[in-house]
Amino acid sequence: MSRKANMKKENIHNIKNSGFKVPQNYFEGLEDSVLAEAKLKNLVSDSGFKTPEGYLENFSVSIKKETKVISIFSRKNMLFVSSIAAAIVLFFSLNVFNNSPLTLNDLDITTVEDYILDETELGDLASLFQDNELSESQFIDYSLSDETLDNYLESIDVNDLYSE
Repeated sequence: MSRKANMKKENIHNIKNSGFKVPQNYFEGLEDSVLAEAKLKNLVSDSGFKTPEGYLENFSVSIKKETKVISIFSRKNMLFVSSIAAAIVLFFSLNVFNNSPLTLNDLDITTVEDYILDETELGDLASLFQDNELSESQFIDYSLSDETLDNYLESIDVNDLYSE
């Protein structure tokens, strides 16, 4: 809104007096009162306030100890800020926004082997087989096709595995 339109809206352009008032006969006696005060200041050079003799010689002031300064680079603050930064970096590095599903082809064979070796104990693997079923030649000479493996995996009932 323009200034002129605002003035018309408020009817400011119709106000004739400023709102400030000066007491009656103020300017008539102003010159005399200013000159009288200036003459009085020239005559009086002393303010009238005096300190007693020897007052400042025995004057003592107790000074407080220095206040504790807290640095913004303290260990606690640095740990707090670095943990927030690490959480943000971790959030974006986990590919939270990548919603593509994982497949078996995405797994690396060495990763699966390392997981099995690290997470299972020898006793757990041995309990799956009986002594007469285990021989080196069976593991070395046996070849398994992808179709056979897929059919086997599809035939397994997941509920039976977790019921034990």
